[in-house]
Amino acid sequence: MKFIPALAATALMLIPGLCRAGIDFENTTQALTAKISEAHLSASFNFSISGDKPVTIKDIHAFCSCVKAETKDKKMTYAPGEKSSIETVFEVGGFEGTLRKELVISTDDPDHPEVRLVMEVTIPALYQITPNQLVWQTGSAPEPKSVRLKVLGEDPVHITAAVSSRSAMTTAVKEITAGREYEVQVTPQSTEKKMLGLVRLELDSKYPRYQKRLVFFNITDKPAAAAAPASAPAATAAVAPPPVPGEAPKADAKKP
Repeated sequence: MKFIPALAATALMLIPGLCRAGIDFENTTQALTAKISEAHLSASFNFSISGDKPVTIKDIHAFCSCVKAETKDKKMTYAPGEKSSIETVFEVGGFEGTLRKELVISTDDPDHPEVRLVMEVTIPALYQITPNQLVWQTGSAPEPKSVRLKVLGEDPVHITAAVSSRSAMTTAVKEITAGREYEVQVTPQSTEKKMLGLVRLELDSKYPRYQKRLVFFNITDKPAAAAAPASAPAATAAVAPPPVPGEAPKADAKKP
């Protein structure tokens, strides 16, 4: 009668809904910190297949073109017990500061049809630029305004050029401390008309992504003057109602 348990187990496996598939990730969030010299950051999201049915990854969708992702072994269907990982590469580009980049893994696992993976990225700034935008009002004096750039890294960096996108806006670079601090002066020829543009700062950093920075400028209309508050309406004298036909008009009540 030993065949009975085996038959029962087989029957249970054939009953719909009792066979389970699952994809389990070790973690769904990873924190990454870039070095100034790094142009790319990589992260691995390890997973395993639990249950007794294979799992198919239907899609790997990154919300930013700066993130590339694929399975480590280039497969999309995994048998029970198999392990693999989603390999991600983040292109640092011109990003700075703290960023949150997400991707969604779509599967045929009914318990986890979508899994959201998160890369929390910190990218150090090599420069401090203040302010990052210069503003004039139309009709104001065409006086120069300045931007200050400080180098935060260990290696010295020099501004080699400051190029305006508008011929009516001139630039001049003043060295405060060689390789460490600079002042960029921007002067409009006129402020009679509105204007938008930028100054491209070219630098001799040995890292390509730090060889250019942009400073924006804007000649904009003066803010509209606030409207004067409306005066309160004059008080209207009370008008006595007309007398009712057949009645004598009432005398005014005497004041005490």
